[in-house]
Amino acid sequence: MLFDGAVKAGAISSSAPDAKGLEIRGKIENVMIKMGKKAQEHQFGELGTGTERLNKIMAEASKCIKCYGCIENCPICYCVECSTKKPHLVRPGIIPPDFMFQMIRFAHIADSCINCGQCSELCPMDIPNSLYMHSQQVELEKMFGHKPGYDMTMPVLSYAEEMDERERLHATGSDMIYDNVFKE
Repeated sequence: MLFDGAVKAGAISSSAPDAKGLEIRGKIENVMIKMGKKAQEHQFGELGTGTERLNKIMAEASKCIKCYGCIENCPICYCVECSTKKPHLVRPGIIPPDFMFQMIRFAHIADSCINCGQCSELCPMDIPNSLYMHSQQVELEKMFGHKPGYDMTMPVLSYAEEMDERERLHATGSDMIYDNVFKE
């Protein structure tokens, strides 16, 4: 709308893109996508699978100083009352924090991660959080078909209503939303 108004006012002009330029751009884009997929396969492969992957993530997470940079700068993290600050879930004053700190983050964000990289970029301990989060998001995408940033339907874990979930969490002290989502 703004662009169309600027064209009508004569402030800017537009024209159809050059066909040769589009062709060149398409080729470059395809090469970059292939390179990215190859790098992703390599990085995910180095993580291993199952227990091996979990052990690698836990070892890296043991460097965490609980600065909250990963949470405060995440465009997906929206909880007003962060579960990582609840003393019955994450013991206060423990550095590095119990692995529950990372588990809560992963559970709340992995199905919505858009792989912006802010959690890794701003981590003073150089923990590759975005790699871990994105590797989980890719697996969740395979399982449930939801692709964050493209698919505007609600991700699977968001079906637990936020207000209901917060009340239940406060009342029970349990962060197991799976009980409400997957039981019939």
